Amino acid sequence: MFEAEIKFVAGPDFAPQGHPLPDAACRDVYYDTPDGALTASGRELRLRRSGNETWLTAKAPPFDAQTASKEEFETAVADPEAMAAILAALGYVPRVALAKRCRRFHDTAAGLGLDVTMVTVDFDPRTFVEIEHLAATEQAAKTALPVIRAYAAGLGLCVECATAYTDLALAAAARTV
Repeated sequence: MFEAEIKFVAGPDFAPQGHPLPDAACRDVYYDTPDGALTASGRELRLRRSGNETWLTAKAPPFDAQTASKEEFETAVADPEAMAAILAALGYVPRVALAKRCRRFHDTAAGLGLDVTMVTVDFDPRTFVEIEHLAATEQAAKTALPVIRAYAAGLGLCVECATAYTDLALAAAARTV
C-alpha cells in the first residue's frame, strides 16, 4: 500500500474530529545495516509491538519528498523475539527504539478515508498529529496529499513536520549526551 501521510505539530488546544478508534501504545524498533545503507537510501525496516500484536514493516524510499510519504509492506509477526533474531541473523542491527502513545480517529474528506492519530513520543514534549490515507497506487496517494492538507487546515493544523520520528529521536539522544 502507498501511505499518503502528513505529520503536523499540534497546538495545545487541538481537538480531533471523526469517529474515535481504540487508543494504542506501541514500541518501535527500527533496524538498519551496520553501515546505515537502509537509512541512506530512504528505506525503513521496523518491528512494532502493540499490546499482544507485532508487525514487521518495510518502507520504500519516499515517493513525495516534502511529506516523506512512502510505499509500505507490512505483515503480522507471531513471535517477535524470533523475528528480532532473524533480523540479526540477516545482519540488521537496531538503529533506534521509541515509544508512541496514539489517540486514533477515522474521518472522511473528499470521499477519502482518513486516519487521524494524535501521537506523543517518549523523547519529545510536543503532540504530533498524523493524517494518512492508504492508497493502492502511488498516483492515488499523491492525489490524497492536497486533500489531507485541506482537511488539516480545517482543523487548524498548519505546521508540518516531515522529519521522521527516528531522526527526531536520534537528535534528542544526541542533545542529552
